[in-house]
Amino acid sequence: MNEVKEKNEDLNKKIKELENKLNNVSKNNDIIELENEIKLFKSYYNFSEDEKLIKINFISGSQDINYSIITKNTENFSKLEIPLYKKYPKYLDSENYFIVNGNKVNRNRTLIQNNIKNNDIITLLINNIDE
Repeated sequence: MNEVKEKNEDLNKKIKELENKLNNVSKNNDIIELENEIKLFKSYYNFSEDEKLIKINFISGSQDINYSIITKNTENFSKLEIPLYKKYPKYLDSENYFIVNGNKVNRNRTLIQNNIKNNDIITLLINNIDE
């Protein structure tokens, strides 16, 4: 009877070990599948090695803008202004500048060149100097 009980316990241990291995194999297959999907996505959208998707958050000094956009980190900043002004057209005709992490954004540079990173908050400010 003890011998049968020990064999049963051994078999239960082996079953648990095999279940764990199977679970790990399944997770590894899921990871491989996701990595392949990412590669496919990047090739379809012509990503280079250094390009990544990042989220940018826009706010305004007057607190009436709260806008987020997902874009490539190599995108020119000026391209991000287009959808921003479509959503908030009242800012289209004003003289605006942008601040991120205490630095003025250069519209003609990329997000990388402006040191803009994922989840950074960019503040739109209006230049009130009369010409």
